[in-house]
This record gives sequence, C-alpha cells and structure tokens, in this order.
Amino acid sequence: MKLSDYVMNFLFEKKISHIFGYQGGSVTHLIDSLHKVKGLTYVQNYHEQASSFCADAYARVSGGVGVAIATSGPGATNLITGIANAFFDSVPCLFITGQVSQREMKTKKSIRQQGFQETDIVSIVHPITKYAETVMEPEKIRFFLEKALFYAQSGRPGPVLIDLPHNVQASEINVPLLQSFYDSEEYAGETKRLCHPDPQTVTKIVSLLSEAKRPVILAGGGLASIRGQGIFEEFYNVCDLPVVCSLRGLDAIDHDDEHFCGFIGSYGNRYANFAVANSDLLLVLGSRLDERQTGPDKTLFARKARIIHVDVDSDELNHNICEAISVCCDVESFLKEALAAVGGRTSDHKKWLAQIHRWKVQYPSCLAHDQACGVDPNEFLHILSRKVSGKAVICADVGQNLMWVAQSFCLSGGKQLLSSSGHGAMGYSLPAGIGAHCASPNRQIICVMGDGGIQMNLQELQTVFRERIPLKIFVMNNQSLGLIRTYQEKYFNDRCYGSVHGYANPDFEKLAYAFDILYTKICTREDFDGLDRGLEIEKPHLFEVVLSPKTQVVPEPAPRGPVEDQLPLLDRKELSRLFNMDDPVSKDEKI
Repeated sequence: MKLSDYVMNFLFEKKISHIFGYQGGSVTHLIDSLHKVKGLTYVQNYHEQASSFCADAYARVSGGVGVAIATSGPGATNLITGIANAFFDSVPCLFITGQVSQREMKTKKSIRQQGFQETDIVSIVHPITKYAETVMEPEKIRFFLEKALFYAQSGRPGPVLIDLPHNVQASEINVPLLQSFYDSEEYAGETKRLCHPDPQTVTKIVSLLSEAKRPVILAGGGLASIRGQGIFEEFYNVCDLPVVCSLRGLDAIDHDDEHFCGFIGSYGNRYANFAVANSDLLLVLGSRLDERQTGPDKTLFARKARIIHVDVDSDELNHNICEAISVCCDVESFLKEALAAVGGRTSDHKKWLAQIHRWKVQYPSCLAHDQACGVDPNEFLHILSRKVSGKAVICADVGQNLMWVAQSFCLSGGKQLLSSSGHGAMGYSLPAGIGAHCASPNRQIICVMGDGGIQMNLQELQTVFRERIPLKIFVMNNQSLGLIRTYQEKYFNDRCYGSVHGYANPDFEKLAYAFDILYTKICTREDFDGLDRGLEIEKPHLFEVVLSPKTQVVPEPAPRGPVEDQLPLLDRKELSRLFNMDDPVSKDEKI
C-alpha cells in the first residue's frame, strides 16, 4: 500500500470526517489519497492559518481530534499560530506537513537550506507541541501516527505534528508488518504516569465543601472533555455550590441554572468577582489561574479562601497561587470520586447563593453604555443569545467582542463557546465557524467578531460561499481596534496610532455582496426585531452591528489592587460594605 493511502485510511478509521488544508507541491500525494477515501472530506481553505483554526474548532465541537494539512516551507509555517492556539487552549489536533524529498534535505547544519522550501518545521514547533516527528523511515508510519494521536489526547490534550517528506509519502509499505506504538514499552510507561485522585484527599475536600459557609467552584477549560456528560452538573447540584467560570470554562454550566454565578477576571462580571473575593473555600477545576483571572497582585485573589486546585497538569499546581490542597488528575476522575464520597449527603448553600444573585441584580453587565450613538453591545449580545437555537456554537473572536460575549451572552440549552483564550489570536472566529459546522452540520453556528478580527482571515468568506455554510456572522463595528484604542487613550494621551489612525474598514455591505452573502445592518435597538428572520434563513448571513467609535468594555481592569476593584471604581464605602463578612482564613494553612 502507498504510504499516503495508509495515512488517510488510518485517519478515517479514527472517526475523523473532515481534514482542512491548502494544496501544495509537498502534499500532493496526501491530498490525492484523501480523495480516495469515501467518508473523508477535504475542505480547502485560502490560508493555512485558517486551516489550523478550522481543525481546532472541529476538535472542540466533535470531541475528537482535528486535522490540518500544509505543504513545506511557508505552508507549514503558516500553521504556527493555530498550533500555538491549540497548545495553550489544550485542544487535541494533528498537523501534517509535507516536506521536501529526503534527497533535498540538508545534511550540513551550517547551511540554511538545501531544497526549495525546505524548512525544519519540527524544530520550530517543538515548544508548542506535545510531540513532533519527521518520518524518515516509511515502515515507522503506524508507530508515529499512533504515538501522535495518543499524546494529542492523553493527560492535558494538545497539538502534535507529523512531517512527511515527499518521497516518503509515495513509498510502498507492507501494512501487516507495521509496528504498533501500543505494543511498545514507551506506551506502557506513559500509561503508568497517568494520575489518579487519592480517595482520602477527595473525601476531605467534600467535607470541607459541606462545612464551608461561602464555597465557590471555579470552572475552567479542563471541564471541556466532559461537556454534556452531566457529571459536573450532578456534583454542583448535590453540593449546592455556586459556580463561576473562566473564559474557557464559560459553557461548563447552563447559564439559566441558579448555580451559575458569572464570569470572573479583569473584564469579568462584578458579581462573580465579588463571589470569589468573599468565598471562604474556592474549588478550582481545570483552570490555570492566570493573571486575567487573579489580577496582577495574586496575593489578593480569593484572599479570604482556602484554595483547592484540581488539574491534570502538575506544573500548573501551586504555580500562580498558594494552594491549601492540590490534586493532580483529570477533572472527570476527580468528580467521579467526589460523587462517590458525597454518597447520599446533600448540602445547602442557598443563603450564600441568594447573596451572589443580589449582587448580580445590583451590578448588571447590560445597559452599561451610552446608546446615543450606536448599539449597546452587551444588551445586543444578551438579546441575541436568547434568539439563537439552544445547541448553537458561538465562535467569538479576540478583542472587545469576546469580553462582551463573556459578560452577557447567555450560554443556555447546550450552547457551546469557542474562542482563542490563551493565545489570543485575532481572526479565529470565522475559520472556527467553518470547522464547527463540519463537526456538527445540524447545529446553528454564530460567529461574533470585531471589524479588525474579520479582516485577519477575510479570505475565508470564499470558503463559506463555496461550501454554502450557513454561518451567522456578526461584525461588531466600532471602526477601531477597541481594546488597544482604550489602552492608548488612558496611557498614551489619546495617541491612537494603528488602532484608529492608520486603520480603516472596508464597506461590509459591498464585501458581503462580493461573496454572495446576505447582509443586514443593525444601527439601533429597533433593528433587533429583524434578527429572528435573519437567523432562520439557512444561508450565510453577515450582520454589521454599528457601535459607537468610543465603545468600551465595562467593567475593565484597574491598574492596581484586587481584581474585583474594577473601573469605573465603586464608591469606597460601597466597596467596603461588600466585603464586610466573616474574618478571612489563612490561605497558607495546609489541610
């Protein structure tokens, strides 16, 4: 069998339905083989970065592995942003790059390049992959593919890369003689390293949750792997625990559930930050606790609480925050053990939940902006969230639009949120929508992006048109790079170079027309009435949402102090009253 044929049949057997990429001289064998496999669909993008984002979204929505292919040299290097995105957001992706033929590969390290477009992509991506390998011996292809998929999905998931020289792709192999990775000592050793929760420790944690007066769960991206299984829902219901969410964990809980208590962090909901600041026990499930969540002074984060941190990545434990208890395991194993420890017991934290919900009413995110010019983005996105279908996938780009979605978009009824959370890559939303549709074609796909973000991968509108993908694309247009603009206004005396000056948008109506995509302009609240019809039509549709050029994200981070003390600053007496609760416990006390 030809090696490239083997690769594609291997991927099909792993239940991968779509592969994204861009044709090139060094992947011609692979793409030709791909088209021979019935049930395996090739989606050609117009830039390899877009292909990598498509694969990322496909993995998140399907629950499997996303795959993207790129040719040697610039094709391979164009994948790098998407590889980094999958790495930082812990998304299992397989990237396959073509390489020049072995005869063209350099043998002297001192020279920069031997063959045309020869690039050592494996060395380049080593820091942002879990595993990367150039296949120099055709008979090892099965071993390397199995190894790559194992590492992509085991422990903390992430991207892997297989680099295939052109002549290796064309090689003939004897399939029955191929060695399996799963028969190797390496595989046996890796399985022994997998962490499992200690039952006694978990029992102690369950007792502490029950005894706490103001416990809070922080749901992170580590819960993504068990989305829809109901384990997490059963746990927080039985224990009656308030749940706040990181950006990656926002869809871990239905937002109409009484236990949902908002989005935390620098741009988070005030009431969610107040809940964490007043908690006496914080259970962190699969979150890195980065500065966007904790604020710049990490000693002030949840300063009244003992912190229990559960994470599959041991390097993240006791890294940013001093923890009372650290548990190294995946959140699914922890929750199963915790539910067993709970047994028939139930807890009651209704008074504490009621307090958080009073804060929610007192400090809402919606209607935070002057509507004299343009649409209020928080209000618009909240209303939109009530109009889209229950199982919709929301692909939010980076910038102000992502913060507005996090603050105000109600993720209820099984809605899923995709974003570039860790890497923060603009241009993610549109290709992510394509990948999400390929993974689940019956779900409604909503793409929310800024006027800057859509221009990063604008060419993928042609993919949307060509494949007739019914994306609903919402461009939140404030005619600037909003987050950078507000930063420059505060700290650079309104010198908004690159964010306003030297920046411009195309005519989005003409743009939609050029790609034969339906277009609607939303300028006022009265225009919201037309959303229902636009969402119902099974065709791609671009909605331009006109915002004030001065639109800001509110609340926003203050330069110093605890994360809950956000701008615009609350009256100092009012803020003091919010924290006039029981005396804090010692965070340094080990349990």
